[in-house]
Amino acid sequence: MVSHVPRLISDLFCDGLGACIGECLEDAISIIEREAEPYDEIKVMENIVKQGKNVIKAHLKHLKDHGETGLLKQATNYLEEKGIENPLKEEASEQLPCGCPGSSVRDMRQDREDIDDGTDIDQRSELRQWPVQIHLVPTNAPYFENADLLIAADYVPFAHGNFHRDLLKGKIL
Repeated sequence: MVSHVPRLISDLFCDGLGACIGECLEDAISIIEREAEPYDEIKVMENIVKQGKNVIKAHLKHLKDHGETGLLKQATNYLEEKGIENPLKEEASEQLPCGCPGSSVRDMRQDREDIDDGTDIDQRSELRQWPVQIHLVPTNAPYFENADLLIAADYVPFAHGNFHRDLLKGKIL
């Protein structure tokens, strides 16, 4: 909520996260079950930009604080395409709400070259993302989309000498 005055625009703008319920005045929102159109970040942005920089900033902050990296990317791409300043540009790092640098989401798939020279000497890491601890990983991290997932106990890389080459290659850990 930006102005502390609730306004119903359209249920098309509801992302289903429910974060607004805790912020809303008592009994101002009622929950009903019915079919609704799917959430559309572009439609949301089309409405939000009309309301000014503070509303844009509040919306982007909401997406960021709740780990909605995919929606945040859509929103920032929309702003860029329309030549609208991103009020969170200086805060653009993809961190989880806790702010711990070790839990910053990093997608390293683009940084890799898939070269297999067949040697076992000086093996390189096959790690494709960060964080890897399951309680720190946001379920909507972009690297999970259409990914092959490997869940391994923390001792496995030490116990299996070729963990990266034999088990991790091509997967998200």
